[in-house]
Amino acid sequence: MAGNKGVDKGEEQSGLENQVGHLLRRVFHNARNRMQKKISDTGLSPMQTSALTSLRKKGPTSQNKLGRRIGMEPGNVHGLVDRLLKKGMITSKHVDDGPGLHILDLTDEGCAVVDKVIPLGIEANKETLAPLSPKEQEKFIEYLRRLL
Repeated sequence: MAGNKGVDKGEEQSGLENQVGHLLRRVFHNARNRMQKKISDTGLSPMQTSALTSLRKKGPTSQNKLGRRIGMEPGNVHGLVDRLLKKGMITSKHVDDGPGLHILDLTDEGCAVVDKVIPLGIEANKETLAPLSPKEQEKFIEYLRRLL
């Protein structure tokens, strides 16, 4: 089919092969599934590992800022934080810098888990980008950032 170069991998065509949202959703699901397989023994979701990774790389922060860092809807961050608190991966300390402000940080267990997860995320990322040359990978990441 004209204009669909590189699309057919033996899959049924949907008529959406040139729709940006459709393509991004499918690439996202492939990347997420790779990550989920890599971290399956941790009992964490990819979003939970994103939160832990952000805390490890960027340091303690408020729940609101953590949600913005990882691109999560504000209404969903509370549940994510609750689950990580229950798993003993993070702490939440109230600070007197504003009404209801809590600073989230990693526990020792959270640090240990995220230090194992970060290399797995790098592997999953490499696998997702493997069909592209190194130069194409750089450009692809640059284009995705520009679209944000």
